[in-house]
Amino acid sequence: MNLGNEPLSVNHAELELLVLEAQQGSKKAYARLYERLNQPLLHFAYGICQDHALAQDAVQEAWVKMAKQVRRLKFAGAFRAWMYTRVRWQLLDALRRRGTQVDAGDVAEGQVEAIAQLEDCLDVRASLKRLPVIERQIIQLFYLDELSVAELAVVLDIPTGTVKSRLARARARLKQKFEPQTPQRSCK
Repeated sequence: MNLGNEPLSVNHAELELLVLEAQQGSKKAYARLYERLNQPLLHFAYGICQDHALAQDAVQEAWVKMAKQVRRLKFAGAFRAWMYTRVRWQLLDALRRRGTQVDAGDVAEGQVEAIAQLEDCLDVRASLKRLPVIERQIIQLFYLDELSVAELAVVLDIPTGTVKSRLARARARLKQKFEPQTPQRSCK
């Protein structure tokens, strides 16, 4: 099942088949899902909490829960969003248990660090740091983790229209930073 109106890519179709096989109990399919998604999930988790151990624990716990609950997933195409959501919830719970005040909308304060590690351009890093937290999170998930708009809406628990507008706003802010500045002429 494809979320949204995007054409189904080979990667998404293969991922859906792996999910269906995992739902039937295939350990090999489960291992392939893990190989494909574990590293992006770790980047996402680290970006939220800035703590490697906590990120690893949250991702591992999400995988354990997924193994127990994968049969309940009705639409195989929703798997990636489901996993990112699980990781996010695990981190929010862990941070709350630590006594850290957490606002689910702003939880990705450190998200830009995960992006920065993946990007080579210093200007891009500096520009991303200046974006609002939620926009950095959307850029990370959309461009680096390649989640669709519909998947982002599920992960961030916001409407797809809000995802689109925040993505557009983040793009516009980044574009503004990188467009050549034309000197303004005064009218004297």
